[in-house]
Amino acid sequence: MFTLGQDSIEAQEKLELLRNDNQNKQNSIDTKNDTIKKFDNEIEDQKNVVLEKSWKLQQSIGESFSNALVGYRNSKKKFFEKCISTYMDWDKKAVVKLDELKSKYDMAYSDDSAIHSTFPTINISESLKFEQSDLLQKVITGSKDSPVGLVIDVLKNSDWVRQGIDYIDTDANQCPFCQQEMTEELQQEIRNYFDETYELDCQSLNSFINKYVEHYNEILGDLKNILETDISFIDVSRLEPEYQLFNSLFKLNAEELERKKDSPSSKISLESFEYRLEKIATIIDSFNESIITNNEIVKNKNREQKNCSELLWFYIVSELEEDLKAYSVFFNGKKKAIDSVSNKIVTLNIEITENKKQMEDIEELLTSVAPTVTEINKILERFDFKGFYLEENKQQKGTYLILREDGTNAKGTLSEGEYNFITFLYFYYLIYGSQEKTGITSDKIIVIDDPISSLDSNVLFIVSTLVKNLLKDCRNNINGIIQTFILTHNVYFHKEVTFLGSGKEFSSKEVLFGIVRKKDNVTTFLEYDKNPIESTYQLLWRELAEGKTSTMTAFNTMRRILEYYFKIIGDMDYEKCIDEFDGNDKIVCKALVSCINDGSHFISDDFVITFDEENIDNYKRIFKLIFERLGHKTHYEMMMKTKI
Repeated sequence: MFTLGQDSIEAQEKLELLRNDNQNKQNSIDTKNDTIKKFDNEIEDQKNVVLEKSWKLQQSIGESFSNALVGYRNSKKKFFEKCISTYMDWDKKAVVKLDELKSKYDMAYSDDSAIHSTFPTINISESLKFEQSDLLQKVITGSKDSPVGLVIDVLKNSDWVRQGIDYIDTDANQCPFCQQEMTEELQQEIRNYFDETYELDCQSLNSFINKYVEHYNEILGDLKNILETDISFIDVSRLEPEYQLFNSLFKLNAEELERKKDSPSSKISLESFEYRLEKIATIIDSFNESIITNNEIVKNKNREQKNCSELLWFYIVSELEEDLKAYSVFFNGKKKAIDSVSNKIVTLNIEITENKKQMEDIEELLTSVAPTVTEINKILERFDFKGFYLEENKQQKGTYLILREDGTNAKGTLSEGEYNFITFLYFYYLIYGSQEKTGITSDKIIVIDDPISSLDSNVLFIVSTLVKNLLKDCRNNINGIIQTFILTHNVYFHKEVTFLGSGKEFSSKEVLFGIVRKKDNVTTFLEYDKNPIESTYQLLWRELAEGKTSTMTAFNTMRRILEYYFKIIGDMDYEKCIDEFDGNDKIVCKALVSCINDGSHFISDDFVITFDEENIDNYKRIFKLIFERLGHKTHYEMMMKTKI
């Protein structure tokens, strides 16, 4: 991992402060949300008290005013909500006595030709939520923190043990099943197995089952009410088959839920109501369309019935006035508190957003590490290097991760050579950048001391190519590189970085060659006008013969051999050998020679040629045939130490 400069470190510290501040704010939001949830629960508890009282009143008078209460007698929730909405805007002076209200009701609803209320529709999405509950597949068992718990889990008989607890005779201290003696410690350990978590899970399951049964009983109640409705223009018998099928499915699911209740550790699946509910909803929609059409026709007693219904609700509210008033005061107080807490949450969220914006701005400043990651990875990819690659650290902006090809962190597995290689790459790009806020364009003197220690030939070639790029910039006086010192013990590396191409040499005005020698603890530096290191032609052949280099390096080696032997030593044009081949071999030979001519002694930024093993073997075959066709078979055999 590398961090670029003090500026990056300061930015990291600022980011950490902002992250901590946001975390504290989020914790505060979570606490406030818990407070709101608590207030909501208190409101719900108070609501349930009034809801039950209002429902009792409905049960006492509902039958006498059934037509005025259609749509409200099968739902406690709807009835309560109507009571609340009426209480908020009711005329206390308009309330009449119950007997007078009954008289008005009978007059308003005595005629068969009346406006009918539409049937309640089914909320399919709400119903399907029950089928998706995690509790159905949840295995509810006791604690595993005891030996008994482990045994019970292995035997998978927690439900059987739970039922057996109720039969334990505490006086006799005997097992209710095998009649063997049970110590108090064993009894207590069994009871402890069914801990608070188990009980809470069971309570959640029971609550879910109760709500499930209540919900679908409510739907069944609605359907039954529709079937019992006597409206001359509605054929309710169309609903009967669907009602029976729905009821059967409900009973099957209820049995499954009862089994789950008796055996909490079991997993169950419920039959889906989706298709059946859709068919029922379609039928009810058609009924309602007929009712709406009828209601448009029948207008005679609409006003009286509406007035009677309004008076009925005024009467109901008057009977519940004290309870509704107390609930409203309680609700408004809690609602005010909830609004206050919610406003604070909004403020905190705004502050979190502002912090995030600051963090994004800082992280943009740190993204300067990304180009370095990209460029280093490009270098590795161009040279087909598979040892590792770099990735920007998402957890800590401004730093790199060194990863293996499979994505694992290479921190603990880097070899000495890999350490040297990544250090050189970091140094290479640092030359073109800066660890300070300024200094990117400052003049630089570069000193490179034996950068190829512990490197294999593939990596050595990469490093050599990059060093040659530095020398090129130095010779052209660009990127602020005004002088470069290169020290090495490696002859191959020396030849690579000093090779400019056939017939080309460094000018004596731009380069100084020298050899450092040490004798009797005295170091001397010997200067040379020309490169004192002889040709490494034999090294190129040995490298090719051993076949230990990458495909790209092998290709470059063949080019160097052909160019050096036929042009420099023999002064022959090996391109003429193309005519010595026919068919596909001629095409391959031409491609090889063309690639050789297009190649260079360094890897430029637009170098994108890659070679797989199959292709490189074919090029090696043509390489061998070139020597044979041009009459240099013996030289090839001598250098490769083989017979063609």
